[in-house]
Amino acid sequence: MTWEPLAVARRHPVRTFGATGGVFALLFILTESVQSLLAGRGFTLPSGFLWLFVFGGVLGGALLAWLLWERLGAERSPRYGAAVGALVGLFALPVPFYVLELALVVARGIPFEPQPGVSPLVQLLTDFALLLFVPLFLGVLGLLPTYGGTVVIGGLVGYLLARE
Repeated sequence: MTWEPLAVARRHPVRTFGATGGVFALLFILTESVQSLLAGRGFTLPSGFLWLFVFGGVLGGALLAWLLWERLGAERSPRYGAAVGALVGLFALPVPFYVLELALVVARGIPFEPQPGVSPLVQLLTDFALLLFVPLFLGVLGLLPTYGGTVVIGGLVGYLLARE
């Protein structure tokens, strides 16, 4: 039995997207350290907070591939594969923010200030909307420093996985 990396990746798209997300995040957080090394200032490891993005890249890529890949029929054609892969790349970035937000809720409770004069139901709905949309907003803003690289890499991986 021969080991062909692309065949193994096709059999395990969830793991493939998770690994790709982690590697992309790792390369992204190490960029500044490598630039510093090349400029002669030495190599310093990124802060502990930035390592959360590597974890989030793995978790986000795998989770979204698990949710979307087969359900949207991405394996049917390279075009579908590229589209679903791009969606995985787009929405994987907010996952670390959701992890941080959940940790903050567990540690301190709801992080948003109560609005004066608002009914408890409206306050609950407002807090829920903020918990849902703030990480998405931060994830979309995260596309700026990566120049949309997560979407491009996700689309490329999806294309390669769906190609025969």
